[in-house]
Amino acid sequence: MRRLVASSAGLAAISLVMMGAAAAPAQKPIGMANPASVHCGNIGGKLEIRKDATGNETGYCRMPDGSICEEWALFRDQKCVAPKE
Repeated sequence: MRRLVASSAGLAAISLVMMGAAAAPAQKPIGMANPASVHCGNIGGKLEIRKDATGNETGYCRMPDGSICEEWALFRDQKCVAPKE
């Protein structure tokens, strides 16, 4: 009787482990680039990341003519919004 209980418990434990492994497939990273940053490069600009006094980071696109534009405004609205000084 003890063998039967031990065998059943072992089989149940193995089944749970196998079900857990099958239920949670490994997730692959998305690997998608920031579209605003890609747009900056596509129009000939160079991406610059700047950090403000509180540690927030913002991406800017330095254009070939030297102007600096906020990357998301440039991507979304096709407008060059200069950084706030």
